[in-house]
Amino acid sequence: MKRTLVLLVMAAVCRAGFPQPFHGGLVAGICASQVDGDTYAGYNKLGFQGGVFVTAQLTQLLDARLEIRYVSRGAVNPASKDNTGYYKLALNYIDLPLLAEISIKQFGLVELGLVPGYMFHAGGRYDEGQLDFQSFKKFDFGTLLGAGFHITPKFSVDVRYSYSIFSIRDLESAGAYYSWFGKLFGRSRGDFNNYLTLGVSYILK
Repeated sequence: MKRTLVLLVMAAVCRAGFPQPFHGGLVAGICASQVDGDTYAGYNKLGFQGGVFVTAQLTQLLDARLEIRYVSRGAVNPASKDNTGYYKLALNYIDLPLLAEISIKQFGLVELGLVPGYMFHAGGRYDEGQLDFQSFKKFDFGTLLGAGFHITPKFSVDVRYSYSIFSIRDLESAGAYYSWFGKLFGRSRGDFNNYLTLGVSYILK
């Protein structure tokens, strides 16, 4: 897996140096996440995302974009006066989003895609001690829907929503919380990444 990631990074960097219609650059931003199925609700886990991308223009209205990025997601149930139980789950992924970007005049673009990811580290605690991470799967595969806005010819901003297609942990969770997206597809077993990202992209060339 590490060798594959290195090769993909090299490919993205090389593509970034090619002439039109290829563009390469950097992306960074924040991620607000929760895990559907863990009985906690709310995008309370804030994390960092960052990486590189390459974009290929396919038509006047359609681009293809490949990213290699680090994303920190998970879930948090903060302690408060009404809630004495603390819970924090941190899942660190290397994602390889593959996106179709559809340009909309005087607006920006709409993004649709798939997000395979590899979890290389997990951590967290709850009020009784360390969490057990053995049941979490190393690989995630999610969907992505987003919108992008061009600020300058070099800078753009995107807002995205992603949800796991397959469970990241196959466990029965009686009375568990699932989002509208999860309920729409009949989620009733296991845990699923559910997260929002805000990113800034900079085109190197």
